[in-house]
Amino acid sequence: MSDSCPLCRFKQPSIFFELSNMPVSIGVQWPSAADARNCAKGGVRLVVCSQCGFIWNQSFDPGRIEYSQRYDNSLDFSPVFQNYARDLARRLIETYKIRGKEVAELGCGKGHFLNLLCEAGNNSGVGFDPSYEGARVQSAVASRITYYQDFYGEKYTSHRADLICCRHVFEHISDPVGFLATVRRTIGDRTAAVVYFEVPNVRFILEKFSVWDIIYEHCNYFGRESLGYVFRSCGFEVLRLEEAYGGQFLSIDARLRSSSDERFDSASDLVAATRIFAERVRARFELWRERLERMADEKQRVVVWGGGAKAVSFLNMLGIKDTIPYIVDINPHKQGRHISGTGQKIVSPDFLKAFNPEKIVLMNPIYRSEVEGKLRDLGVVAELVDV
Repeated sequence: MSDSCPLCRFKQPSIFFELSNMPVSIGVQWPSAADARNCAKGGVRLVVCSQCGFIWNQSFDPGRIEYSQRYDNSLDFSPVFQNYARDLARRLIETYKIRGKEVAELGCGKGHFLNLLCEAGNNSGVGFDPSYEGARVQSAVASRITYYQDFYGEKYTSHRADLICCRHVFEHISDPVGFLATVRRTIGDRTAAVVYFEVPNVRFILEKFSVWDIIYEHCNYFGRESLGYVFRSCGFEVLRLEEAYGGQFLSIDARLRSSSDERFDSASDLVAATRIFAERVRARFELWRERLERMADEKQRVVVWGGGAKAVSFLNMLGIKDTIPYIVDINPHKQGRHISGTGQKIVSPDFLKAFNPEKIVLMNPIYRSEVEGKLRDLGVVAELVDV
């Protein structure tokens, strides 16, 4: 990627964090441990723009990423996430009166959220995603939804919609300005149409030192400053910009305006946070290396709960293999396969009844009560350890 900022073209970005040998596709699970360990890998070189606050991976190569039907990073099997998605769909429908209308989702995954929007608002929908694989979701509105097993792009701008959603896709787009320009052309002259985007919140990553949220697939990292800037500069009016999901997500509601606005919000505190991030992360790495060494010395049975992006980063950044042999995930489509890079087998929660772990590393504390309830149901007694 370019040395100048992809959003505002400022030419003096600062490097603040680097990694090597990270799996390039965290959402692909593998049939064997050997396949998983031989997966494609790449480097991460994060830089920050001091003008707009945008952060991006200078080492990113979009040609190395696979988004096919093998790709599955769905959170929709979690009751906690299901409740969040239902509440979000309800808010968008009620706030913007999206009833009996057309909705579109750019990067719809397996179709869960698009179905919610159509069910709750009696809407018709269209979804775009190369990883879509057919009717995983059983819905009474299925006949009103059209799916394209493809990336959204210029050839689909004729699909006009009253609500356009794009959740956890924008951070994967190497040309975010071009992508938003295509969204504008899709809207056409429908000035009442609403756009909803949702991305990981980089301020959460920096301030909580959540290094496990850094993955190769994410070429972009947005804070309030940069997300607001790119929408305004591309001709959108920002209606709502807020943190969500315990601060882990950042969401924006927007609609077209008559002119662009290239006003910058101060990003000085975010830039300052990048300066201490690498140092604090090194301390976190050392803490976990000591813990893992102790677990190995004491021959403790340890598993990770959650086979998503955070687990891939945690295991690969620390080079964890035999110390933690299994990953628990409630998504049945991942179970029996292996995690990218380090090769651990993904198992169902029921596996724990026989394995009887002493420690469970919980990749995301937002699911703590959900996991505790599942462990009680299984009769499994183990210490839950947050990362």
